[in-house]
Amino acid sequence: MGAKSAHHDDVSSCKSPPIGGDKDTLEHFLQWRGWDVDGILREYDLSSTETDAAVGLLSHPLTFPLTLGRHLQALLPETPSPDVKKQIRLCCVGARAECTLPDDFWRELLVAAVSLNDHCSLHCTIDFVGPDVPKHLTSSKTISLIDGDGCGEQQPTYELTLNYHTSFLHEVVLKLLKSSHATNAESSFDRTEQIRQFWDGFVLYNPGLGHPNLSGQWEPTLKFLVGTGKPLLLTAHSTLDAERDRMVLETLLAERGDVLVQYKANPFASRMSYADPFGTEGGEVHIVRPNHSVLFLQ
Repeated sequence: MGAKSAHHDDVSSCKSPPIGGDKDTLEHFLQWRGWDVDGILREYDLSSTETDAAVGLLSHPLTFPLTLGRHLQALLPETPSPDVKKQIRLCCVGARAECTLPDDFWRELLVAAVSLNDHCSLHCTIDFVGPDVPKHLTSSKTISLIDGDGCGEQQPTYELTLNYHTSFLHEVVLKLLKSSHATNAESSFDRTEQIRQFWDGFVLYNPGLGHPNLSGQWEPTLKFLVGTGKPLLLTAHSTLDAERDRMVLETLLAERGDVLVQYKANPFASRMSYADPFGTEGGEVHIVRPNHSVLFLQ
């Protein structure tokens, strides 16, 4: 569905926010954006009875930017002044389908930021890291958006820079250490601290932390992520997937007794479901939906 708002690159944050509160739904977001799904269906001589299917189709690529956008405020580091341009750098660990989205869909993350921000410019950087990041995605790119609220002389600008690394996280960290120009006088603690501060948070879309075929691969990465002390945004494919991941995280975080690991339903989950390609569970087919459940750890 190629529907786009007339304000695609000029979005007003003076309107009612489409994310948060009791209207935290995909339908409300689409209405706020001016994406007339029914009108587009009529344009192509399709019945309005196909609306649910069309919205479901839109939900699949939008689930990644909107799930992140819904939690972006919580991920943002503190700034010395509310008027200072906000900067955030996130690492999307184990990136797959999300890093191949067309720019127009990732721009919706900036749209979500406009609706949640107080007319303050923002630059967000996402490093997509993982062996499944397509190798042809090698160059960095920046997507821009202007907050056209007309509420001040200078219109806030929103920018999203996307970087791609077809590597495991530990390989990217090793490159960072080698490129940090550390002197002999610097201790290993100093260099480790540099890495801990490089990212402001981590995003793991549908990682399958507790999946029988994947759990062993995730253990060292999870220990590193938790050790940074930075916020984590995680999603799961299903209730079963979330429960398996929860048990892994609770074991890992057992020493931090104050941490509540509780996945919640994601209002911006994909509405396209399919069978788990890794097999069945208890003899039954395991049906999954990308970003079905969401967990934010701080």
